[in-house]
Amino acid sequence: MTTENKGYSLAVSHSSKHETKEKIWLKPMSLYVPDVAVEAVAELTSGFSENNSEYVLTVTNNNNGVSVDKEFSSLEALKDPLNAADSIKELINIVRGYESDEETNVCGW
Repeated sequence: MTTENKGYSLAVSHSSKHETKEKIWLKPMSLYVPDVAVEAVAELTSGFSENNSEYVLTVTNNNNGVSVDKEFSSLEALKDPLNAADSIKELINIVRGYESDEETNVCGW
């Protein structure tokens, strides 16, 4: 039996406008590469302009629904390359920590 890989979703939400941008990654291990993570955040935050609002970065395993997020006090804090890369890696590691059954771990790990 083969299981369809639904990948991981990476999303950025703008708290005050209740706006969210999301992208699905079928090979989420690529987000461990800092340049890829920074580019992903830049893509998702394009169009957001308010720097003094809270933003939320969310990582979701679409195969099992496990989701974690991290809040940022400003757009500038989220877009900081070191913050973006470290936060994505941290969130993915937390999501992966919830995966106890190897049969549901189909995202290329």
